[in-house]
Amino acid sequence: MNSRFEVKIPIPLSRLQHIENWLTLHPSLFRRQYDTRYINSLYLDSPYLDRYQENLSGISCRKKTRIRWYHQLATPTHAVLEHKYRRGGKGWKKQYPLTLNWQTNNHCWSAILREYFATLAPEAQATIGNEQSPIVIIRYQRDYFISNDGKLRITFDRQMECYDQRYFDVANFNHGVSLGEYVLLEIKTDADNESALSSLVGSCPLRPSRHSKYVNGIRQLIWS
Repeated sequence: MNSRFEVKIPIPLSRLQHIENWLTLHPSLFRRQYDTRYINSLYLDSPYLDRYQENLSGISCRKKTRIRWYHQLATPTHAVLEHKYRRGGKGWKKQYPLTLNWQTNNHCWSAILREYFATLAPEAQATIGNEQSPIVIIRYQRDYFISNDGKLRITFDRQMECYDQRYFDVANFNHGVSLGEYVLLEIKTDADNESALSSLVGSCPLRPSRHSKYVNGIRQLIWS
């Protein structure tokens, strides 16, 4: 499994134009890689939020489990189960395609997940562990850019919202909470491009910081 570095930089809206200008003028000649699209991620955890607690504790070896799909929130197509692992400063993913049977009149999470787990190959089922409780859906709009040499990838995530699923028997698509008035810049590269990554981050007008959409989503739900 190929590992990669991932650097996150929250951007206050007052500095967004400055960062966009930096990207446009950067000698790496970044260009748009894909069309803008919405990303939806249903995060799964134990009933006691073990993965959330691991992140708060700063454990260097940790894992997140989510189901991801694109475009419309309430009509997932081409979804994948995704385990996102992190060890030290590097991360990697394991992905398993799945089909969600999202019936108009049957959004019951227990039924949806039970049907979905049954379709997975045995090796995929073994990776889930206790992460079988739907906790929160995070939705945002993403713009994609890539450097001219293809080594560095940049994304801008905007309009980030979370939809609480903890106390709902059926999927909650209607009551979202904003994650805040900022844009998240993510810089990603394969593990063997560390030098190029360091150079790019060093030239950025803002500094990286720890950031997790899942953790921020839980915090917003607790405080709201």
